[in-house]
Amino acid sequence: MYWGKRRSVDRRRRGCRGLSLADALMATALVGIGVLGLHSTSIGLTRGSKMADSASVATALARQQLERLRSMPLGSPQQAAGNYDDAANPLRADGTAGGSFSRTWTVSAANVPSWGLRTVRVRVDWTDSQPHQVELAAYIRCATVPCPAP
Repeated sequence: MYWGKRRSVDRRRRGCRGLSLADALMATALVGIGVLGLHSTSIGLTRGSKMADSASVATALARQQLERLRSMPLGSPQQAAGNYDDAANPLRADGTAGGSFSRTWTVSAANVPSWGLRTVRVRVDWTDSQPHQVELAAYIRCATVPCPAP
């Protein structure tokens, strides 16, 4: 009688032993797929964040140059019509040389868009995984109205 009870107890335990190897592999595979999905999402978020940071830096560099030109005395030689650049010294985020941002600007001919004004367009280019650019425009006054011809 003792042996009979023990066998029935052993049989009940066998049905409740736990997971099989196949169940464990399936669970591991599902967790792995979930982790890979989160990993690819985090890579995309990191790239987007880096792109936003670079666009902010480029906008700040363009704005810095616009403000520099606008703060000069009227009729300064740097406000003469023409194309200019910092291409020989690519810029860092703080505006010092040695970075990956190149800045170009164009000062329009006299009296464009109207009498006494010139248009200044500043463009900042950079390349990470692909080329990007930011362009800002503003007006500067001429020393006299209308602006003198060059």
